[in-house]
Order: sequence, then structure tokens, then C-alpha cells
Amino acid sequence: MKVLLINPSLNKHRLGSYWRFTTAVPPTGLAYLAAVLEQDGFQVAIYDQHALHENNENLIELIGRWQPDIVGFSCLTFVMETVEDSVRQIRQRFPHIKVLAGNIHATYFPTAMLENNCADYIIREEGEESMLAICRALRDDLHPVDVPGTSTWDNGEIRHNPKPPMIDLETLPYPAWHLLQDYAYYPDPLKLGPLRSKTQPLAIQASRDCPFACSFCSQDTMYKRVRIRPTEAVVDEIEFVHKTYGTTVFGFIDAIFPLSPKQGHKFADEMIRRGLHKKIVWFTETRVDLVSYDLLKHLKEAGLCFIQYGIESGDDHVLKNLMNKKANVNEARQALKWSRDLSILTFGLFVVGMPGETREQILKTIRFAKELDPDIVKFNIAIPFPGSELWERYKHRVQGQPTWKYSGWYNSSLNDSENILAGEALPSRELQFLQRRAMFEFYTQPHVLRRYFMEGLVSMDVLAEGFYVMMSELIRSAVPYARHQIQAVAA
Repeated sequence: MKVLLINPSLNKHRLGSYWRFTTAVPPTGLAYLAAVLEQDGFQVAIYDQHALHENNENLIELIGRWQPDIVGFSCLTFVMETVEDSVRQIRQRFPHIKVLAGNIHATYFPTAMLENNCADYIIREEGEESMLAICRALRDDLHPVDVPGTSTWDNGEIRHNPKPPMIDLETLPYPAWHLLQDYAYYPDPLKLGPLRSKTQPLAIQASRDCPFACSFCSQDTMYKRVRIRPTEAVVDEIEFVHKTYGTTVFGFIDAIFPLSPKQGHKFADEMIRRGLHKKIVWFTETRVDLVSYDLLKHLKEAGLCFIQYGIESGDDHVLKNLMNKKANVNEARQALKWSRDLSILTFGLFVVGMPGETREQILKTIRFAKELDPDIVKFNIAIPFPGSELWERYKHRVQGQPTWKYSGWYNSSLNDSENILAGEALPSRELQFLQRRAMFEFYTQPHVLRRYFMEGLVSMDVLAEGFYVMMSELIRSAVPYARHQIQAVAA
């Protein structure tokens, strides 16, 4: 039996200029699913539509050639327009194919997706065991209505089965990276590799879920309990993938790694003991309040070269009362200083536009980002992602709204509409202008320009795309913002 797993593309119209700067990475979740299915004898293929920037006509053509029995979609909110159109065409051309849907959007909207005929089976939360159970049943010509953690139609009614026990991560095979070897993923765009590797950085997972509950984030809701893999098992996988695929750059996809100094020091010891620190480098994401100089120094010795920090805001009131961040600006200052002293590249992640956040607090965050001076920054506009605390507060506004209005790629200057948080946060056009202004102010600083152009931190084609996007979006957002201000003054 053939199973086709699909990583859907983004809607270019919703993205605007940003679509030019969406670097594709191998879809780890689908690679895990594929590995589990292959282990059970299924013939599996992965179609990364996002990496190819192809439309649904290419997908339908592929389905016609390969003739899968089952098609599975990875459903994040910002790709749902693509998914819905794909499924409509599959229903028309290949009515015998069973359609499965998983990931966070499917987890939170199983009833709507089934009522809209967007899937035959919905897999909620973790997918590996549920996906396998459904595919096994379909292989035996059965209608699997009682698989734990799934939703489907049963005798004219939608049936939501109870959650299954959580997966023991050590029972999972390594991701099926061999199914993605034909894709031309971007080779090491940040020039992290010790040998300037031409191979794509691959993902490694040491844990699932997040023990924190930041109000704008949904990572703590997909899996309900943090599970941590044994350190030796994680390093075993890194060693295997390095030897099998020649990978020299790894990135942790955990919400946070390491979760504790004990885990971090043990991992560093194991990497150094095996000599892997001389062969590869790796990057991760963590919180500013979970690091120390000694820990970062040890991790650096073990191959850490790049770290993403969720800094979020330059205002302690916003961090504590609006974001539930449980970290403060002084901890961010210290973490960035330690990282800079150790020559670890840094990526500062910020969020602006939280309900109740003022213009002055956003400007304070922009100044704070410039003070911290990470190597790369990104400013996101707050959106009530499904599953987040913000979502629980504002989901009543979503009924009847298209999915792009509560996805991370929402762009009111293109779509001429206020966002879901309108009235609780600053007006959409002002927020977008402030976001673009933040990017412009940071990246046009002379020392930052020198960092990119003279020191070659980022490859030139990525750099060119980034500046094109930044300038075009700043101009695009400035015009409606100015018009809005003029109208407000006139009124």
C-alpha cells in the first residue's frame, strides 16, 4: 500500500514579499511518520510542496503518476488554504484515495475539517502511532473508527476518540531522511558548518513539549507532558546521521534545549567523549533565564555555534503581565553578553502588539534589541495561534473568519483587514509599520551592515533577499499607516 505525505506550500498572496525569504527545511514530523510506516512495510513518499514552491496542479499530477492509496497532510494554520484546495481536487479526481490530516491545526479543528470534507481521518496531537493504526486498518479494508487520538465519521456522526497514552520516544525509528535527499534544500545559509558543508542541516529532537506557558505560544499544548530522551540516545542518533548522510550541521527542534544545566553538561560531555565536537556543529533555541556562562562555555566546546533566544520584549511589565514569560530584561542582557564573549552567534526573537501593549513599550523593545545586538533579529506581530492562551481569550472572534486571519503570515496591508486582536492591541497598520520599522532600524545600523557585508555571516543571496523584503515591506506598510494617521487627525 502506498502512502504520500505532503508538506503543503504557503499562500504567496498572503505572504507578499515574505514568500521570497521563506527558507525551506526538511519536514521532521513527516520524516518520523514515514519511518514508522516504512518499518511496517508501507511504500512511502514525501512531497515537500513548500520546498519546491509548486502549486496544486503539480501535486495532482504527482498523485496521478504515483497512485497512492492514502494521502496525509501536515496541517499548520497558515497552509490551510492550500490544503483545502488540494483536498477538493483530490476528491474530484481520485475519490478512492483516503485523506488524513494531522498537526496542530487538525488537532484544534477536527470537527470543522470533517464537516468540510477536508479529511477522512483527523489525527490529533502526536501522530506516529495513530497514523500507523489507521494505515494498517485501511490496508486490511477496514474503517478504523476507534483509533485513540483520532476523529472521523461513524454512522453519520463525528466521533472523537480519547487520547492515547503518550509515545515512548525511544520506540520511534530515526526520521526517514533518505526520502528527502532529492530535494534541494538550502545548504547551510548561515555558514555555520565547520567545513562549509553543502548538505542541508538536519533536525535532532531530545524532548517533546515545553514546561513553560508563554501566553502567545502554543508549543506547550500540542503534547501534554515533557518527555526527555536519554542523552546517549540523542548522541547515538547524531552520530548515525553524520555517518550515514555526511551531515555536519544539526539543529535541535525542541521547544528548549537544554532544559536544564544537568542535561546540557551531560550532552556536552558525551559529544566531546566521542569526538563529535571536532566533526559537526549544532544550534538550538532556549530561554535567557536557563543559561549560565559555564553552561554556554561547555556547550560551545561541544560544538554549539548558534543559539536562538526568545527575548520577546524590552519591557519587564510586558514580559511578566502580558506574556507570562517569567524572564526579565537583565537576564536577556546577561545571556547575550555571555554568548558574545564566547563567540556564539545569536538570534533574538521578539513579539510586538500584545493586547494592552503601548506604542512606547514597542519602541522600548526596538531600542532594547539594538542594545543587545544579537547577530540576527526577528520581530513578530502577536497573533492568537490555536492552542495558545491568547487563543483561548480571543477564539470567539474567529468564527466565520478565514484561517489566514489567525496565522503567523497574516498581512493586513495586503488583505485590507484588521487582525483578530484589533481593539485590544494597536491598530493593525500601525503594528505592521512598527514591525517593519524595527527591522529597518536594526539592520541598517553601520556595524550590522559591516557584520553581513564584510564579515560574511550570511550568504549573499540570502542577504539580498532579506534586504529586498525589508525595504519593500517597510514602504508597503508606511503608505497605509500614513493614510490612517492623516484620517485620524482629520477626524
